[in-house]
Amino acid sequence: MKSIMRLLLLPLLLLLLVATKTIVARQCITEERNALLDLKTNLKDAQGLLSSWRGLNCCSWLGVTCNNKTGHIIKLDLKNYNFSKKYALTGDINPSLVHLTRLTHLDLSFNDFGGASIPEFIGSLKSLRHLDLSSAGFGGKIPPQLGNFSELKYLDISW
Repeated sequence: MKSIMRLLLLPLLLLLLVATKTIVARQCITEERNALLDLKTNLKDAQGLLSSWRGLNCCSWLGVTCNNKTGHIIKLDLKNYNFSKKYALTGDINPSLVHLTRLTHLDLSFNDFGGASIPEFIGSLKSLRHLDLSSAGFGGKIPPQLGNFSELKYLDISW
Protein backbone atom coordinates (compact mmCIF):
# COMPACT_ATOMS: atom_id res chain seq x y z
CA MET A 1 0.00 0.00 0.00
CA LYS A 2 2.83 2.39 0.85
CA SER A 3 4.52 1.76 -2.49
CA ILE A 4 1.28 2.53 -4.34
CA MET A 5 0.93 5.80 -2.41
CA ARG A 6 4.51 6.72 -3.30
CA LEU A 7 3.84 6.01 -6.97
CA LEU A 8 0.73 8.18 -6.88
CA LEU A 9 2.54 11.05 -5.13
CA LEU A 10 5.52 11.07 -7.48
CA PRO A 11 3.70 12.65 -10.49
CA LEU A 12 2.10 15.20 -8.18
CA LEU A 13 5.48 16.18 -6.73
CA LEU A 14 7.01 16.44 -10.20
CA LEU A 15 4.15 18.67 -11.34
CA LEU A 16 4.60 20.88 -8.29
CA LEU A 17 8.35 21.14 -8.96
CA VAL A 18 7.82 22.13 -12.61
CA ALA A 19 5.14 24.69 -11.66
CA THR A 20 7.39 26.22 -9.00
CA LYS A 21 10.32 26.55 -11.40
CA THR A 22 8.03 28.15 -14.02
CA ILE A 23 6.68 30.68 -11.54
CA VAL A 24 10.16 31.60 -10.32
CA ALA A 25 11.50 32.00 -13.86
CA ARG A 26 8.63 34.32 -14.83
CA GLN A 27 9.56 36.84 -12.12
CA CYS A 28 11.36 39.79 -13.57
CA ILE A 29 14.85 40.92 -12.67
CA THR A 30 14.83 43.54 -9.88
CA GLU A 31 17.23 45.91 -11.68
CA GLU A 32 15.10 45.73 -14.82
CA ARG A 33 11.88 46.36 -12.90
CA ASN A 34 13.50 49.42 -11.31
CA ALA A 35 14.58 50.64 -14.76
CA LEU A 36 10.96 50.47 -15.94
CA LEU A 37 9.75 52.30 -12.85
CA ASP A 38 12.34 55.03 -13.54
CA LEU A 39 11.09 55.22 -17.12
CA LYS A 40 7.52 55.56 -15.87
CA THR A 41 8.37 58.52 -13.62
CA ASN A 42 9.52 60.57 -16.63
CA LEU A 43 6.46 59.83 -18.78
CA LYS A 44 3.00 61.34 -18.81
CA ASP A 45 0.43 58.67 -19.58
CA ALA A 46 -3.00 60.09 -20.53
CA GLN A 47 -4.47 56.70 -21.46
CA GLY A 48 -3.28 54.87 -18.35
CA LEU A 49 -1.15 52.38 -20.27
CA LEU A 50 1.38 52.30 -17.44
CA SER A 51 -1.20 51.94 -14.65
CA SER A 52 -0.53 48.18 -14.53
CA TRP A 53 3.13 48.92 -13.72
CA ARG A 54 3.04 48.12 -10.03
CA GLY A 55 3.93 45.14 -7.92
CA LEU A 56 7.01 42.97 -8.04
CA ASN A 57 6.45 41.00 -11.22
CA CYS A 58 7.04 43.35 -14.14
CA CYS A 59 6.62 40.38 -16.50
CA SER A 60 2.86 40.75 -15.98
CA TRP A 61 2.80 44.49 -16.74
CA LEU A 62 1.08 45.74 -19.88
CA GLY A 63 3.54 46.17 -22.74
CA VAL A 64 6.30 44.16 -21.07
CA THR A 65 7.37 40.71 -22.24
CA CYS A 66 9.95 38.62 -20.40
CA ASN A 67 11.91 35.54 -21.36
CA ASN A 68 10.05 32.65 -19.72
CA LYS A 69 13.27 30.96 -18.62
CA THR A 70 15.48 33.83 -17.50
CA GLY A 71 12.96 36.49 -16.46
CA HIS A 72 14.84 39.15 -18.44
CA ILE A 73 12.74 41.75 -20.25
CA ILE A 74 12.99 41.11 -23.98
CA LYS A 75 10.18 43.26 -25.37
CA LEU A 76 8.84 46.68 -24.48
CA ASP A 77 5.78 47.59 -26.54
CA LEU A 78 4.61 51.08 -25.61
CA LYS A 79 3.05 51.85 -28.97
CA ASN A 80 0.06 54.20 -28.87
CA TYR A 81 -2.54 51.89 -30.43
CA ASN A 82 -5.16 54.67 -30.29
CA PHE A 83 -3.09 56.65 -32.83
CA SER A 84 -4.37 59.87 -31.24
CA LYS A 85 -2.11 62.51 -29.69
CA LYS A 86 -4.69 62.69 -26.89
CA TYR A 87 -3.62 59.24 -25.69
CA ALA A 88 0.08 59.44 -26.52
CA LEU A 89 2.86 59.00 -24.01
CA THR A 90 4.72 62.27 -23.55
CA GLY A 91 7.73 63.36 -21.53
CA ASP A 92 11.29 62.09 -21.54
CA ILE A 93 12.74 58.65 -22.19
CA ASN A 94 14.77 57.84 -19.08
CA PRO A 95 18.32 56.53 -19.64
CA SER A 96 17.48 53.72 -17.21
CA LEU A 97 16.49 51.74 -20.31
CA VAL A 98 20.17 50.81 -20.72
CA HIS A 99 19.65 48.36 -17.84
CA LEU A 100 17.40 46.28 -20.11
CA THR A 101 20.42 44.50 -21.55
CA ARG A 102 18.43 41.64 -23.12
CA LEU A 103 15.84 43.87 -24.80
CA THR A 104 15.29 42.73 -28.40
CA HIS A 105 12.13 44.68 -29.26
CA LEU A 106 11.36 48.35 -28.47
CA ASP A 107 8.26 50.06 -29.85
CA LEU A 108 7.51 53.68 -28.90
CA SER A 109 5.60 54.50 -32.09
CA PHE A 110 2.69 56.95 -32.34
CA ASN A 111 3.53 58.70 -29.08
CA ASP A 112 4.50 62.36 -28.76
CA PHE A 113 7.95 63.19 -27.49
CA GLY A 114 7.57 66.84 -28.46
CA GLY A 115 10.35 67.14 -31.01
CA ALA A 116 13.04 65.90 -28.62
CA SER A 117 16.04 64.19 -30.19
CA ILE A 118 16.15 60.42 -30.29
CA PRO A 119 18.08 59.56 -27.11
CA GLU A 120 21.67 58.58 -27.88
CA PHE A 121 21.64 55.89 -25.19
CA ILE A 122 19.21 53.81 -27.28
CA GLY A 123 22.32 52.92 -29.29
CA SER A 124 23.60 51.11 -26.18
CA LEU A 125 20.83 48.50 -26.39
CA LYS A 126 23.04 46.02 -28.24
CA SER A 127 20.50 43.18 -28.31
CA LEU A 128 17.82 45.15 -30.17
CA ARG A 129 16.48 43.47 -33.27
CA HIS A 130 13.34 45.58 -33.65
CA LEU A 131 13.21 49.35 -33.07
CA ASP A 132 10.10 51.33 -33.96
CA LEU A 133 10.13 55.06 -33.22
CA SER A 134 7.82 55.99 -36.10
CA SER A 135 5.43 58.90 -35.63
CA ALA A 136 6.69 59.32 -32.07
CA GLY A 137 7.37 63.03 -32.31
CA PHE A 138 11.15 62.80 -32.26
CA GLY A 139 13.06 65.55 -34.05
CA GLY A 140 16.57 66.68 -34.79
CA LYS A 141 19.40 64.67 -36.22
CA ILE A 142 19.56 60.90 -36.01
CA PRO A 143 22.19 60.07 -33.41
CA PRO A 144 25.17 58.18 -34.85
CA GLN A 145 24.88 55.71 -31.93
CA LEU A 146 21.96 54.10 -33.79
CA GLY A 147 24.63 52.70 -36.11
CA ASN A 148 25.94 50.55 -33.23
CA PHE A 149 23.28 47.86 -33.63
CA SER A 150 24.67 44.61 -34.94
CA GLU A 151 21.52 42.52 -34.43
CA LEU A 152 18.94 45.02 -35.77
CA LYS A 153 16.57 43.57 -38.38
CA TYR A 154 13.80 46.22 -38.29
CA LEU A 155 14.15 49.98 -37.89
CA ASP A 156 11.41 52.55 -38.38
CA ILE A 157 12.14 56.19 -37.56
CA SER A 158 9.77 57.68 -40.12
CA TRP A 159 7.77 60.87 -39.56
